[in-house]
Amino acid sequence: MNNIFSKLQQYYYEILKVILFLIAISIVVWISPKESFFRYEFQLGKPWSHNDLIAPFDFPILKTEKQMEEERKQIMNNFAPYFRYHEELAGKDNFDKTFSTQWILYFGNTRNQDSLKLANVARRIYDEVEKKGVITYNPVLEGKASTAKINLIKGNEVTKIDLGKLFTVRTAHDYIQKKIGKYGSEDSLFLNSVLTQSLVQNVIYDEKRSKAEIDEILSHIMNVQGLVQKGELIISKGEVVTPEKYQILTSLKSEYEQEMGISESRKTVISGMVLLITLLFVIEFLFLILYKRQFYDSLKDVLIILLTQLLLIVVTHFIFDKFPEWSYIIPYAILPIVLVAFLDAGIAIIVHLITVLVLGFYAPNSFVFFYTQFAAGLMAVFTVQKLSKRSDLFRSSIAVFMTYMIVYVSMLLLQEGTLDHFSWDMTLYLGSSSILLLLSFPIIFIYEKLFGVLTNLSLLELSNTNNLLLRELSIKAPGTFQHSLQVSNLASDALHAIGGDALLARTGALYHDIGKMENPLYFIENQSSGYNPHDELTYDESARIIIGHVIKGIEMARKARLPEAIIDFIRTHHGTRRVEYFYRLEKKTNPGMEVDQSEFLYHGPIPFSRETAVVMIADSVEAASRSINEPDEQKINDLVDNIVESLMSDNQLINADISLKEINVVKKVIKKRLLNIHHVRIAYPD
Repeated sequence: MNNIFSKLQQYYYEILKVILFLIAISIVVWISPKESFFRYEFQLGKPWSHNDLIAPFDFPILKTEKQMEEERKQIMNNFAPYFRYHEELAGKDNFDKTFSTQWILYFGNTRNQDSLKLANVARRIYDEVEKKGVITYNPVLEGKASTAKINLIKGNEVTKIDLGKLFTVRTAHDYIQKKIGKYGSEDSLFLNSVLTQSLVQNVIYDEKRSKAEIDEILSHIMNVQGLVQKGELIISKGEVVTPEKYQILTSLKSEYEQEMGISESRKTVISGMVLLITLLFVIEFLFLILYKRQFYDSLKDVLIILLTQLLLIVVTHFIFDKFPEWSYIIPYAILPIVLVAFLDAGIAIIVHLITVLVLGFYAPNSFVFFYTQFAAGLMAVFTVQKLSKRSDLFRSSIAVFMTYMIVYVSMLLLQEGTLDHFSWDMTLYLGSSSILLLLSFPIIFIYEKLFGVLTNLSLLELSNTNNLLLRELSIKAPGTFQHSLQVSNLASDALHAIGGDALLARTGALYHDIGKMENPLYFIENQSSGYNPHDELTYDESARIIIGHVIKGIEMARKARLPEAIIDFIRTHHGTRRVEYFYRLEKKTNPGMEVDQSEFLYHGPIPFSRETAVVMIADSVEAASRSINEPDEQKINDLVDNIVESLMSDNQLINADISLKEINVVKKVIKKRLLNIHHVRIAYPD
């Protein structure tokens, strides 16, 4: 049991990385569609590029969406909507009240035989109109002729009648005018006023009944128009895909995916999907281990890769499912851009390739999708480089859009032989995708804060000497500031030569001595008046002040919220070496006595990367070179060789991933740079 626990502790990070990949595979499998996909690709009007296709089983030929829509439209045009006759709306009380009001208005309170006669006339006309029915207007009647049929519901009876057999408000008014035309002008006005004001629309559209009937009829529409039997030749190789063949192939694809969706076949489909997705992630895993080990060893880098990859896959599957027409708006090239900014181009290309392959399984027109997005992703990687300027991203966005358009036009010419079907909507989608690449800026910023990693953009901002901390250093400790500038230049040149991160080293070197601001006069480069405060201290006290500038520098950097990658240069630039000058003076002053070395040792740690190692070398050499009297080529060569040899013999570089060959290159670069700084002419042979 103890052995198992010790193994777990030993390989903790390796196990955690494997678990992260397994989680990523599980998420991708979970969100991926579980349907099988048809293995043949075809396009309307193009030759069938596969072998002769024989029907593997019986399947129905589906109607096109246009055919279904035409059938639905025809049913709606022929459908007789339901209207209900409401007898209670045209009641006697309503008419009598209106008649009395209008009589008083026209003739006063006097009632005689004429009033009874007019009342009977008005009542008879009113009953004729209301009994026949006055229909209420409804949009379902729009465009219908008078001969169009409707279903009229009276009580429990439903009668199909012509629309023209019912009054509308206008036809009812015309009928009333015709009936009262034979009466005198005053009586006609009175009858017209009574009848028009008491008229009620008593035939009303029954929406609930009509909708139920329509739904019932539409539910019986058949979506098939024929049958293909097993063993029947569907299409031959080279045969043009006509609209009829296209619909048969579409029907076969639909039936195939439906057949594979049943419970027994579904298990095999899911198994195949799991194997394919797992294989792709295993390839990605092995690529990191075998070819990008430095990134695989960093848990942060693995998290950045998988998190960015999963976010893109999740968003894309959501768009595929809910808004498939927006498939080309998604900025797929944002994945390689983010990975280039934090890692390198090789990882960005491989991860983008694998991601597009995963998405291509279910993308519409998968070959075109894969070709388009992979080409755009490669162009993004080539143009964005290390994203050291904001203009890089804009340049990349333009290059991606141009790539999109070249691929789109090329595919149209290849597949259709013409640009007649060029779509401005597709151009808008591709342009939107290219513009959305600018979202890389906020994503990179969030990643920097979330994972505590740096990009070139952040390093450029930090290396600006007008930053508050560096500005303060130049004022309080000008000699140290000049020393830091020289160290940053030496380290940057050396790392350019050996292929390291020159910008990181340059930035780290600018901050490596900021702790000297606390007591600037205790450091010789800031002493200008001849006064040395160390003369008033014991040697161990002087050593503590010298050693303390590292601790003070870390505190200042943390207070200023500098990234840990920059603080590493402050922490490691002296490693675990001795403050040799004061240690030797202490031994010389106390001969025969044992000196406590711990009082004169820096606390470390020693450098653990090429960048921190090179900054240590540059710092030591630059500081020592200031003490050379009448520097010449030989003195500078000996100085650099001796200091590097001393660092190596003191085991200060054993944890840094820098080879002896690279150390020799660093020495050559620093020697050449120091010769230029000290204006030393190269000695010519006699």
